[in-house]
Amino acid sequence: MVDIATDASVKPASHPKPLRVGLDIGSTTVKAVVLDQSDSLGDTLFSDYRRHHANVRATVAGLLVDIHKKLVDLGRGDEPIRLSITGSGGLALADNLHVPFIQEVIAETEAIDKEYPQADVIIELGGEDAKITYLKPTPEQRMNGSCAGGTGAFIDQMSTLLDTDAAGLNEMAKSYENLYPIASRCGVFAKTDLQPLINDGAAKPDLAASIFTAVATQTIAGLASGRPIHGTVIFLGGPLFFMSELRAAFQRALEGKVDEFIVPTDAHLYVAYGSALQADTDSDDQGHHFEAYTCDEILKRLDELKNLPSNTPTMPPLFPTEADREDFNKRHHKEHIHIGTLEGAHGPHFLGIDAGSTTIKATLVNDDREIVWSSYANNEGSPLTAAINIVKKIQSELPEGAWIARSCATGYGEGLITTGLHLDEGVVETMAHYRGAEMVSPGVTAVIDIGGQDMKYLAITDGVIDSIAVNEACSSGCGSFLQTFAMSMGLTIQEFTQKALASTHPVDLGSRCTVFMNSSVKQAQKEGASIEDIAAGLCYSVVRNALYKVIKLRDSGELGDTVVVQGGTFLNDAVLRAFELLTEREVTRPNIAGLMGAFGAALTARMHYQDEADHLDVVVKADGSEEQSEAEPAPKSGPKAAAFKKTEPAKPEVHVVVVDGVAHTASSILTGEALDNMSMTTERDVCKLCQNHCKLTITTFSDGSRFVTGNRCERGGDAKKKRSDRPNLYDYKYKRCFAYRRLTDKAATRGEIGIPRALNMYENYPFWFTLLTTLGFKVMISGRSSHELFETGIESIASENICYPAKLVHGHIKWLLDKGVKTIFYPCVSYEENLVPNTDNHYNCPVVANYPLVVGANMPELREDGVRYMHPYFNLANHELMVDRILEEFAWANVTREEVETAVKAAYAEDKVFKHDVQQEGLTALAYMKEHNCRGIVLAGRPYHIDPEINHGIPETICSLGMVVLSEDSICELQPGEKLNLTEFLSEGEADPRSKNAAGFRHVGDRTVTKMPLRVTNQWAYHSRLYAAAHFVASYPGLELVQLNSFGCGLDAITTDQVAEILADKADVYTLLKIDEVSNLGAAKIRLRSLKAAVEEREANKAREAAAAKASQAAATKAVQGPKSTGFRKTGSTAPTPGRQILLDSTMAANPKLTKAMRAASKRAAERDLQAAVASKNGTSDGTTGVTNAKNAKKSGHNNATMSRYAHREKFVKDMKKNYTIVGPQMSPIHMSLVEAVIRSGGYKFDILKHASRGDVETGLKYVNNDACYPAIMVIGQLIGAIQEGKYDPDKVALAITQTGGMCRATNYFGLIRKALVDAGYPQIPVIAISTQGLEDNPGFKATVPLLHRAIKALILGDLLMKCLYRVRPYEVEKGLANKLYELWNTIVRETIEHHGYSKTAAKAPGIRKGYLPYNVLAKEIVKSFDNLPLRDIPRKVRVGVVGEILVKYQPDANNHVVDVIESQDCEAVVPGIMEFMTTRPYITDWNERNLGMGGNKTLYALMRKSLDLYNAPIKAALATSNGKFKQDEPMPELVKKAAEVTSIGVQAGEGWLLTAEILELIEQGCPNVICAQPFACLPNHVTGRGMFGKIRRLHPEANIVSIDYDPGASEANQLNRIKLMIAAAKKAHNAKFAEAGEPQGFTSAD
Repeated sequence: MVDIATDASVKPASHPKPLRVGLDIGSTTVKAVVLDQSDSLGDTLFSDYRRHHANVRATVAGLLVDIHKKLVDLGRGDEPIRLSITGSGGLALADNLHVPFIQEVIAETEAIDKEYPQADVIIELGGEDAKITYLKPTPEQRMNGSCAGGTGAFIDQMSTLLDTDAAGLNEMAKSYENLYPIASRCGVFAKTDLQPLINDGAAKPDLAASIFTAVATQTIAGLASGRPIHGTVIFLGGPLFFMSELRAAFQRALEGKVDEFIVPTDAHLYVAYGSALQADTDSDDQGHHFEAYTCDEILKRLDELKNLPSNTPTMPPLFPTEADREDFNKRHHKEHIHIGTLEGAHGPHFLGIDAGSTTIKATLVNDDREIVWSSYANNEGSPLTAAINIVKKIQSELPEGAWIARSCATGYGEGLITTGLHLDEGVVETMAHYRGAEMVSPGVTAVIDIGGQDMKYLAITDGVIDSIAVNEACSSGCGSFLQTFAMSMGLTIQEFTQKALASTHPVDLGSRCTVFMNSSVKQAQKEGASIEDIAAGLCYSVVRNALYKVIKLRDSGELGDTVVVQGGTFLNDAVLRAFELLTEREVTRPNIAGLMGAFGAALTARMHYQDEADHLDVVVKADGSEEQSEAEPAPKSGPKAAAFKKTEPAKPEVHVVVVDGVAHTASSILTGEALDNMSMTTERDVCKLCQNHCKLTITTFSDGSRFVTGNRCERGGDAKKKRSDRPNLYDYKYKRCFAYRRLTDKAATRGEIGIPRALNMYENYPFWFTLLTTLGFKVMISGRSSHELFETGIESIASENICYPAKLVHGHIKWLLDKGVKTIFYPCVSYEENLVPNTDNHYNCPVVANYPLVVGANMPELREDGVRYMHPYFNLANHELMVDRILEEFAWANVTREEVETAVKAAYAEDKVFKHDVQQEGLTALAYMKEHNCRGIVLAGRPYHIDPEINHGIPETICSLGMVVLSEDSICELQPGEKLNLTEFLSEGEADPRSKNAAGFRHVGDRTVTKMPLRVTNQWAYHSRLYAAAHFVASYPGLELVQLNSFGCGLDAITTDQVAEILADKADVYTLLKIDEVSNLGAAKIRLRSLKAAVEEREANKAREAAAAKASQAAATKAVQGPKSTGFRKTGSTAPTPGRQILLDSTMAANPKLTKAMRAASKRAAERDLQAAVASKNGTSDGTTGVTNAKNAKKSGHNNATMSRYAHREKFVKDMKKNYTIVGPQMSPIHMSLVEAVIRSGGYKFDILKHASRGDVETGLKYVNNDACYPAIMVIGQLIGAIQEGKYDPDKVALAITQTGGMCRATNYFGLIRKALVDAGYPQIPVIAISTQGLEDNPGFKATVPLLHRAIKALILGDLLMKCLYRVRPYEVEKGLANKLYELWNTIVRETIEHHGYSKTAAKAPGIRKGYLPYNVLAKEIVKSFDNLPLRDIPRKVRVGVVGEILVKYQPDANNHVVDVIESQDCEAVVPGIMEFMTTRPYITDWNERNLGMGGNKTLYALMRKSLDLYNAPIKAALATSNGKFKQDEPMPELVKKAAEVTSIGVQAGEGWLLTAEILELIEQGCPNVICAQPFACLPNHVTGRGMFGKIRRLHPEANIVSIDYDPGASEANQLNRIKLMIAAAKKAHNAKFAEAGEPQGFTSAD
């Protein structure tokens, strides 16, 4: 299309140009430009810009009417016009109007080319998209694929927080002085960064400028992905056009790198202008013909579009009948909590203040727990002033005889208000919300709170909070999400809700981020969905997001029976109704939903109140209600006082009020004059008491008390204050790891060598330091990590969604180079030491192991003269090989074998000492806990989590809460139940903290300590320590575990579930903290305080219970009616303890009859479940099955995902072969069809599922951790979906999956499928793992030699069919012939596999007529028949290669049918075969042996290479007969050689080095255009794909590579845009090449 447009501009002047109209339909606006004879944007006939409020058709019609008026004025009203449409919302409209659709980015580059030919880069921000387009040498565009952070909508969201609009924000930023680090990745994070700053009084101009800076950093770091921005930069898009300070932020970020910034005058019209320039075209690549129409004709056609049928998937209406709606209103509009008045109030009153992010709420409760006064107001940016006004108002209104007996604060501003107003206590908001909910609905089992940008979920078991979830990563399911949409439709939120309630067919929009939701909404609008249906669909989406992404709900039964919902978003009736429909239960929305936090705080104050005048012993029950028994006054050290000792601040004096002559205890809150005269000053400071350099905000009050925020520990800049004496293993390990003195220059005989302080160096530095120092090097370690250091390396980061610890590496290496260090040693470590015995493997994480390579490929500084960058591969577990490897790698330094032997020995010894020191420190910490009777938290993560820049001071926060911090490696050696000898660490005369009973077991509640089998494959070294530590924590009193994980860490999708299961078995609370480049300490603090409060509450409950049991056995029998609290979770029906489960398993294995009887029973149970599910299916909306029965079965069965639940593995045994069907997922249609035949030929009933639908992906999201990769979600969704839909009998089916045993997560599919089956209610289904390693035991399925022989042939023939089909299909004379021919050969090959070379079909087929086709004949016949297919005699088309992750590359449902997209763009697709991937091992065995000592059996691999040559020979011979029409594949040894030039053969995770080799093979075979398809956040592809693009482009400047992320939430429009741009660039280059050469363009069909 580009070329046609350029031809048009060369027409002679005598031939006038037609009127050209360009329309750009964006996410929120429509732009129009009309060109006459001139091509300049300055000479348009008409241009305009309008918001479309989601009604695109009417807005376009309005614009066309105005254009027509203008033409009539000019006397050209009847002149036909050439219209072309562009923009993210324009594709369907262009199709329906039969006018050309121009790819947005092509229109934009065309326009810029016309007006600013010197431009190098375009930076464009839109309402919800951000793009960077590189224009030279070939255009390449990068777009926000997964998040709307840092776009126009994000700026709008942030300006609301500062109480202004975007223009106001820009005005504010002009006078800034300081910048604060703020997250722009997401609104949730930015809010948690901004809110404390607002509450602490930071200057608004500083905050405004910080927001713009965050946007610039996010855009550059996120989209440039290692490609520098240089030369002339053009700013486009609304936000950059209208906001000068946003442009200034970009200029600051790119200072010194860019020559010139240009802001075009009509920047917002450029895309429409580019579209108009290309409007004069008669046809497109797909052969569509276009006419010119008059304005009237186009308007008439627009009018006809109103009645187009809609084919959007829908969901059940919110209210099928009016009666349903009345019933709903009756339930939800009644009063749950009576609100009285202060009239006649008498006695003690309790004040609760909830200082939220933007509002302040307060309630005053009397002794009967009735609210007598309440207030809900905006805090106007100062929570303290608002609180003072509230207290003054209450004190002035309280009648005589009533007094404030105790006060309590909660929420964001809790600390500030408690300190300033001298409140009696503060309570963490989760506990306050729980106490409020318990009061509204006694026995509450779940509390769900959805606010503007945050979401909280509390699961409660037996009166104790058992787990807490908050949205750490995404605000897409929150209230602001709906508000954004309501505004874009021009509605208020109230009107939006009313429309949703009236909907009859709500649109099914899935659950995704706002960026992508927009494209779904646009699609639905184009298909004619009404605003009502879209509004209701969005309400469903909000709820699905909350349920599946935040709460990670597998089954609505987990919520229990009593659910309380609160928060602003639930005030929306449509959201509330959608929630009830999706969870299939009626929930309670309290009439004081907004006041619940303040109400809970008031109840907490009442609960902790002790009145001097009381002579009654008060027993506080679990629900906060109280019982009074006539007894002696309780001494202060009674169980009640003990339970709450920690929450009460030390009081200097008891405040007393005298009422009716009796002295009562009163609150310490400020009153009268003290309140009137209260003032405060705020100052900012940087704390220099340690290396963290926290930025402090210090508020000093008029009475001298101070409140400090921004501090990570409790010293807060006060040098006199001692740091907490609680042991902190993170601090210890950090200091111990780097506590080495380097050699002096004189002693360093071999000069200096630098090591970056990054990733696994936090574990291996003692080893490498000792080794290199012993060899005579002066070892230079880079400086401490900091955000500034991160920003120095930001330009060379090749992948935006890699984890923060990896991004820091670039900054560390830059630090060393800046210090003049010329030799840098940063080794790749594939295998760590085997840290825990009996694991499946000891791999490193794929990113940690291979990242040194990525740095080498992307940092230009490392390629400078004189810099030696060493990144060799090592296997730390192979001590013998280490000597040879070091000798080889340091040959340049002339080291001798003797020196190396000494150095290696010293290094391993030092490594042992370091690990031992950490473990000793762990024992000391356990002894400290015992001695001081305090709690400990095991902060479990990876070695690099000890870096304060990565953990953001979480360890110090834990210590400041009075708890000890241990690391997972300090206790992972300790066995559960092991008798610890802590006496050497204890004070004299103290008892040992662990005693066992006579049977030798130590009891944990009701469960004996046993080691359970893990559900996952234990394949990564550091994670094996994690599991071991979790086992120990689960059995040790007073220890809790908090797991740290980084954004984009794929491995943790596996580990987090497993750790949670280990802890759930012992009823421990599991807390996960996600951390990113910007500190989100606010959320972390809430989680940690909640964890502490929940544990204390549980212990208080236990103490009370013990006391009650002692007091009277009779009373205890009565009390059984109430919920009995043991502090332990119920796990659904009474499950056997882990010990019994293991006993059961062994008994059943030994007794086949019993096993049979058990199976029959389980079958009967499954049948009952199925009937219940079928019954419920008619009523449910999303077709989930087996849910209602679960709901009836358990009262509060939250978190029943325990280890014992998954401990029993159902094996596929021999007698199942006869009547079980084995089902496998679809991974590659061409190959899997033949694999199906192979396995059937072995006598198995075997089916491959044909497709993966969108419903399967939703099912996958429900049963798989959402951080797992797309292939896992799709595969498991397919398998579970097939069973739930009733395609197979659950008692006669087994599932099969391949298991690689490599470094990637795919090895764990087996464990993921087993978990999903148990969660979905099918524990009886066996899973078969097909692998060469034999990781799992499948006695009934054996891969025999004949089966393997057929499988190899099938895969090779599959590759051949794919190659032939894709080569001829774009050129066939008659559409559909190539596909027909493929179908015929698919049938024949299947028959020959199943019948030893015989095929009935082939015998009858014309042109073949052979009934017996041995392998070599079969290959020849396939090539011959595809070669004979009649093709059009046209030049060879542009070829586009597809490489990438194995499933996304071959499975059309996963890659959105990428091959069809390529062919629809008039190109030819080239997809490398699957066989190379399956057989890389034999070809790299020498490398593995030499570098890692893991070469395996040489003879066996030599034999395999020989046999593979024999299998491939007939294929080569067959291809040779086609005279070059079908290309031969490069032999594997050649590919190994190619890959080694760019990457390393050591990259063996996922597709590994092969992916790089395939890209090089394609480029060298004349196909430089490559789509690299990968799942979002696929770890290996960060290294082998994106990580290597820069290096490939340097070697092959013609390379035109686009990397596309596929994900359940990815935007198809975005993927298409980028693929089409790549293809447009390819065509331009292709045509230019042949225009120069003047030779025929490639092969013709005659070749």
